[in-house]
Amino acid sequence: MRRSLLVLLMMAVLDIGWAAQDKTNENWALANEAYKENKYTEALRLYEGLLEEGYVFPALFYNIANIYYRQHKLGLAILYYEKALKLSPRDKAIQYNLQLAKAQQLDQIEPLPPFFLHRWRQGAQSLLTANTWSGIGLVFLWLGVAGLVLWILGADRKQRKRGFIVGTTLLLISIIPFYLAASRGSYEKHPGTAILLEMEYGLRSAPEEGSKVLVPLHEGVKLVIVDQIGDWYKVQLEDGELGWLPQQVMGMI
Repeated sequence: MRRSLLVLLMMAVLDIGWAAQDKTNENWALANEAYKENKYTEALRLYEGLLEEGYVFPALFYNIANIYYRQHKLGLAILYYEKALKLSPRDKAIQYNLQLAKAQQLDQIEPLPPFFLHRWRQGAQSLLTANTWSGIGLVFLWLGVAGLVLWILGADRKQRKRGFIVGTTLLLISIIPFYLAASRGSYEKHPGTAILLEMEYGLRSAPEEGSKVLVPLHEGVKLVIVDQIGDWYKVQLEDGELGWLPQQVMGMI
Protein backbone atom coordinates (compact mmCIF):
# COMPACT_ATOMS: atom_id res chain seq x y z
CA MET A 1 0.00 0.00 0.00
CA ARG A 2 2.79 2.44 0.90
CA ARG A 3 4.63 1.63 -2.35
CA SER A 4 1.48 2.28 -4.39
CA LEU A 5 0.99 5.60 -2.63
CA LEU A 6 4.61 6.57 -3.29
CA VAL A 7 4.27 5.78 -7.00
CA LEU A 8 1.06 7.83 -7.10
CA LEU A 9 2.80 10.80 -5.51
CA MET A 10 5.79 10.50 -7.82
CA MET A 11 3.56 10.41 -10.89
CA ALA A 12 1.67 13.54 -9.82
CA VAL A 13 2.04 16.64 -11.95
CA LEU A 14 5.03 18.72 -10.91
CA ASP A 15 4.11 22.39 -11.02
CA ILE A 16 6.04 24.00 -8.15
CA GLY A 17 9.62 25.18 -7.67
CA TRP A 18 11.12 24.98 -11.14
CA ALA A 19 8.11 26.48 -12.87
CA ALA A 20 7.57 29.39 -10.49
CA GLN A 21 8.69 31.90 -13.08
CA ASP A 22 6.16 30.53 -15.59
CA LYS A 23 3.08 30.52 -13.36
CA THR A 24 1.68 33.49 -15.26
CA ASN A 25 1.83 31.51 -18.48
CA GLU A 26 -1.73 30.54 -19.29
CA ASN A 27 -0.83 27.45 -21.32
CA TRP A 28 1.28 26.07 -18.46
CA ALA A 29 -1.61 26.41 -16.04
CA LEU A 30 -4.07 24.96 -18.55
CA ALA A 31 -1.75 22.02 -19.28
CA ASN A 32 -1.42 21.22 -15.59
CA GLU A 33 -5.16 21.37 -15.10
CA ALA A 34 -5.71 19.04 -18.07
CA TYR A 35 -3.13 16.64 -16.64
CA LYS A 36 -4.80 16.57 -13.22
CA GLU A 37 -8.13 15.84 -14.89
CA ASN A 38 -6.55 12.91 -16.81
CA LYS A 39 -6.98 14.72 -20.14
CA TYR A 40 -3.54 13.57 -21.25
CA THR A 41 -3.89 14.26 -24.98
CA GLU A 42 -4.88 17.88 -24.29
CA ALA A 43 -2.16 18.30 -21.66
CA LEU A 44 0.48 16.89 -24.00
CA ARG A 45 -0.58 19.26 -26.78
CA LEU A 46 -0.20 22.24 -24.45
CA TYR A 47 3.12 21.07 -23.01
CA GLU A 48 4.53 20.52 -26.50
CA GLY A 49 3.30 24.00 -27.41
CA LEU A 50 5.47 25.36 -24.59
CA LEU A 51 8.45 23.45 -25.98
CA GLU A 52 7.84 24.98 -29.40
CA GLU A 53 7.80 28.43 -27.79
CA GLY A 54 11.29 27.74 -26.43
CA TYR A 55 10.47 26.92 -22.80
CA VAL A 56 12.94 24.39 -21.37
CA PHE A 57 12.84 23.43 -17.69
CA PRO A 58 12.84 20.13 -15.75
CA ALA A 59 9.18 20.24 -14.69
CA LEU A 60 8.04 20.51 -18.31
CA PHE A 61 10.05 17.47 -19.39
CA TYR A 62 8.98 15.57 -16.26
CA ASN A 63 5.28 16.14 -16.88
CA ILE A 64 5.59 15.14 -20.55
CA ALA A 65 7.42 11.97 -19.47
CA ASN A 66 4.65 11.11 -17.01
CA ILE A 67 2.05 11.39 -19.78
CA TYR A 68 4.00 9.11 -22.10
CA TYR A 69 4.49 6.67 -19.22
CA ARG A 70 0.75 6.53 -18.61
CA GLN A 71 0.19 6.05 -22.35
CA HIS A 72 2.61 3.08 -22.28
CA LYS A 73 5.06 4.80 -24.65
CA LEU A 74 8.12 3.62 -22.78
CA GLY A 75 10.81 4.96 -25.12
CA LEU A 76 9.40 8.48 -25.11
CA ALA A 77 8.82 8.37 -21.35
CA ILE A 78 12.45 7.42 -20.70
CA LEU A 79 13.65 10.06 -23.17
CA TYR A 80 11.83 12.87 -21.37
CA TYR A 81 12.76 11.63 -17.90
CA GLU A 82 16.38 11.69 -19.07
CA LYS A 83 15.91 15.23 -20.43
CA ALA A 84 14.49 16.33 -17.07
CA LEU A 85 17.30 14.61 -15.16
CA LYS A 86 19.89 16.27 -17.39
CA LEU A 87 18.71 19.68 -16.18
CA SER A 88 18.09 18.62 -12.58
CA PRO A 89 20.40 15.63 -11.95
CA ARG A 90 19.81 15.38 -8.20
CA ASP A 91 16.00 15.44 -8.25
CA LYS A 92 14.68 12.37 -6.40
CA ALA A 93 11.26 12.27 -8.09
CA ILE A 94 12.80 12.27 -11.57
CA GLN A 95 15.34 9.63 -10.56
CA TYR A 96 12.63 7.42 -9.09
CA ASN A 97 10.31 7.59 -12.10
CA LEU A 98 13.18 7.03 -14.52
CA GLN A 99 14.15 3.87 -12.67
CA LEU A 100 10.49 2.80 -12.62
CA ALA A 101 10.32 3.17 -16.41
CA LYS A 102 13.68 1.48 -17.00
CA ALA A 103 12.58 -1.54 -14.97
CA GLN A 104 9.97 -2.23 -17.66
CA GLN A 105 12.47 -2.34 -20.54
CA LEU A 106 12.86 -5.60 -22.43
CA ASP A 107 16.62 -5.04 -22.72
CA GLN A 108 18.23 -4.98 -19.28
CA ILE A 109 21.79 -4.09 -20.28
CA GLU A 110 24.38 -4.28 -17.53
CA PRO A 111 26.41 -1.04 -17.71
CA LEU A 112 30.17 -1.05 -17.52
CA PRO A 113 31.56 0.53 -14.32
CA PRO A 114 32.50 4.14 -15.12
CA PHE A 115 36.11 5.33 -14.81
CA PHE A 116 36.48 6.85 -11.33
CA LEU A 117 37.58 10.28 -12.62
CA HIS A 118 34.58 10.41 -14.96
CA ARG A 119 32.29 9.43 -12.09
CA TRP A 120 33.84 12.10 -9.85
CA ARG A 121 33.44 14.80 -12.52
CA GLN A 122 29.81 13.91 -13.20
CA GLY A 123 28.99 13.88 -9.50
CA ALA A 124 30.70 17.21 -8.87
CA GLN A 125 29.25 19.03 -11.86
CA SER A 126 25.74 17.90 -10.95
CA LEU A 127 25.94 19.59 -7.53
CA LEU A 128 25.48 23.09 -8.97
CA THR A 129 24.45 24.83 -12.17
CA ALA A 130 27.02 26.05 -14.69
CA ASN A 131 26.38 29.67 -13.67
CA THR A 132 26.91 28.88 -9.99
CA TRP A 133 30.16 27.06 -10.68
CA SER A 134 31.30 30.05 -12.77
CA GLY A 135 30.43 32.38 -9.89
CA ILE A 136 32.47 30.30 -7.46
CA GLY A 137 35.37 30.30 -9.92
CA LEU A 138 35.24 34.11 -10.15
CA VAL A 139 35.29 34.44 -6.36
CA PHE A 140 38.43 32.28 -6.10
CA LEU A 141 39.97 34.13 -9.04
CA TRP A 142 39.52 37.58 -7.51
CA LEU A 143 40.66 36.40 -4.08
CA GLY A 144 43.76 34.98 -5.76
CA VAL A 145 44.38 38.28 -7.51
CA ALA A 146 43.99 40.08 -4.17
CA GLY A 147 46.60 37.74 -2.70
CA LEU A 148 49.05 38.55 -5.48
CA VAL A 149 48.41 42.28 -5.00
CA LEU A 150 49.31 41.78 -1.33
CA TRP A 151 52.47 39.96 -2.46
CA ILE A 152 53.48 42.94 -4.59
CA LEU A 153 52.43 45.74 -2.23
CA GLY A 154 52.82 44.06 1.18
CA ALA A 155 54.41 46.08 3.97
CA ASP A 156 56.89 43.40 5.05
CA ARG A 157 58.48 40.19 3.78
CA LYS A 158 56.22 37.89 5.85
CA GLN A 159 53.08 39.57 4.53
CA ARG A 160 54.29 39.38 0.93
CA LYS A 161 55.18 35.71 1.30
CA ARG A 162 51.74 34.93 2.70
CA GLY A 163 50.10 36.89 -0.11
CA PHE A 164 52.06 34.96 -2.74
CA ILE A 165 51.19 31.54 -1.29
CA VAL A 166 47.50 32.33 -0.77
CA GLY A 167 47.19 34.10 -4.13
CA THR A 168 48.73 31.36 -6.24
CA THR A 169 46.84 28.65 -4.34
CA LEU A 170 43.48 30.34 -4.90
CA LEU A 171 44.24 30.99 -8.57
CA LEU A 172 44.99 27.30 -9.05
CA ILE A 173 41.86 26.29 -7.13
CA SER A 174 39.74 28.59 -9.36
CA ILE A 175 40.51 26.32 -12.32
CA ILE A 176 38.34 23.54 -10.81
CA PRO A 177 34.99 25.40 -10.65
CA PHE A 178 35.62 26.96 -14.08
CA TYR A 179 36.25 23.46 -15.47
CA LEU A 180 33.10 22.11 -13.82
CA ALA A 181 31.09 25.07 -15.17
CA ALA A 182 32.31 24.39 -18.71
CA SER A 183 31.68 20.66 -18.32
CA ARG A 184 28.14 21.18 -16.98
CA GLY A 185 27.33 23.69 -19.72
CA SER A 186 28.60 21.40 -22.46
CA TYR A 187 26.69 18.45 -20.99
CA GLU A 188 23.41 20.39 -21.02
CA LYS A 189 23.79 21.85 -24.53
CA HIS A 190 25.23 19.00 -26.57
CA PRO A 191 23.29 15.73 -27.00
CA GLY A 192 26.01 13.16 -26.46
CA THR A 193 23.40 10.51 -25.63
CA ALA A 194 20.12 9.27 -27.09
CA ILE A 195 17.23 6.88 -26.43
CA LEU A 196 15.96 4.27 -28.87
CA LEU A 197 12.31 5.07 -29.68
CA GLU A 198 11.45 2.21 -32.03
CA MET A 199 9.65 -0.77 -30.48
CA GLU A 200 12.38 -3.00 -31.93
CA TYR A 201 15.39 -2.26 -34.10
CA GLY A 202 18.67 -4.07 -34.67
CA LEU A 203 22.04 -2.51 -33.96
CA ARG A 204 23.85 -2.60 -37.33
CA SER A 205 27.46 -3.45 -38.15
CA ALA A 206 27.68 -0.65 -40.75
CA PRO A 207 25.81 2.60 -41.53
CA GLU A 208 23.38 1.04 -44.01
CA GLU A 209 20.02 -0.69 -43.74
CA GLY A 210 21.12 -4.01 -45.22
CA SER A 211 24.12 -4.50 -42.94
CA LYS A 212 24.39 -7.28 -40.39
CA VAL A 213 22.32 -7.01 -37.20
CA LEU A 214 24.65 -7.26 -34.23
CA VAL A 215 22.12 -7.00 -31.40
CA PRO A 216 18.31 -6.72 -31.46
CA LEU A 217 17.31 -3.70 -29.37
CA HIS A 218 13.99 -2.51 -27.97
CA GLU A 219 12.61 0.91 -27.04
CA GLY A 220 14.13 2.76 -24.12
CA VAL A 221 17.74 1.62 -24.57
CA LYS A 222 20.22 4.39 -23.77
CA LEU A 223 22.87 5.08 -26.39
CA VAL A 224 26.10 7.06 -26.35
CA ILE A 225 26.82 8.89 -29.62
CA VAL A 226 30.33 8.10 -30.86
CA ASP A 227 30.35 9.17 -34.52
CA GLN A 228 28.09 10.19 -37.40
CA ILE A 229 27.99 9.50 -41.13
CA GLY A 230 25.09 11.20 -42.87
CA ASP A 231 21.86 10.16 -41.15
CA TRP A 232 23.52 7.26 -39.34
CA TYR A 233 25.08 7.38 -35.89
CA LYS A 234 27.73 5.11 -34.46
CA VAL A 235 26.55 4.39 -30.93
CA GLN A 236 27.79 2.56 -27.86
CA LEU A 237 25.53 0.60 -25.54
CA GLU A 238 26.01 0.80 -21.79
CA ASP A 239 27.80 -2.57 -21.85
CA GLY A 240 30.34 -1.28 -24.40
CA GLU A 241 28.83 -2.87 -27.56
CA LEU A 242 29.33 -0.65 -30.65
CA GLY A 243 27.19 -0.41 -33.76
CA TRP A 244 25.19 1.85 -36.07
CA LEU A 245 21.63 3.19 -35.95
CA PRO A 246 19.73 5.61 -38.23
CA GLN A 247 18.82 9.00 -36.82
CA GLN A 248 15.06 8.51 -37.19
CA VAL A 249 14.88 5.66 -34.64
CA MET A 250 16.45 7.71 -31.83
CA GLY A 251 15.57 10.71 -29.69
CA MET A 252 18.44 12.91 -28.53
CA ILE A 253 18.59 13.61 -24.80
